[in-house]
Amino acid sequence: MELWVRGPGTPGQGGDGQPEAAVETVSFISECLAQVQIRLLGTCEGLTQENVLWRPSSRSNNIGFMLWHVARGEDRRTSSLAGRANDLWESDGWYRAFGQPVEAPEPGDRPGLRSLEMPNVEMLVGYLEAVYGQTRQYLSTLSSEELDFAPDPSEPERTVASMLRHLITHKNNHHGQIDYLRGLQDETWDLTPGLGVVLPPQ
Repeated sequence: MELWVRGPGTPGQGGDGQPEAAVETVSFISECLAQVQIRLLGTCEGLTQENVLWRPSSRSNNIGFMLWHVARGEDRRTSSLAGRANDLWESDGWYRAFGQPVEAPEPGDRPGLRSLEMPNVEMLVGYLEAVYGQTRQYLSTLSSEELDFAPDPSEPERTVASMLRHLITHKNNHHGQIDYLRGLQDETWDLTPGLGVVLPPQ
């Protein structure tokens, strides 16, 4: 499967008259996740524990919880897609490092989720990086032909492509929230303009 990058020129050509460029779909997915990972880590640079635990209101989530939530969601998703028996949270003992139970409170248990202890930013980033490493490894083995496969036959609409699309959206959504919370605490702070637009060699 390929994506075609089309310019304003005639069909089959870009705006400069050159042929359109084909982008392999799995590579495009990988680059989307690489960019948000770079930007998310950029937002984490220089965070203090006070920044990590600060809440704009008593019922709001803090940066620490959002980083944990992003990493846990990605860990579950890519562990499942890769056919792993357990996610990294359990198999690599991250739950012990965090001082948390293996199973988190249910999503509807907001007080229970807010009560979870959050470690320092180094621990949070360490887990985030470990999970992203697993994601990269999974994507390196994925072919375009597998994107339309539905792992659960009872849910044919939940294809590999749809789950990866959701992962990209989910991670970007929460990165925006984390960015916002950091900006509320320091109006002079801003993410480096253009960070992640040019990706390092994979």
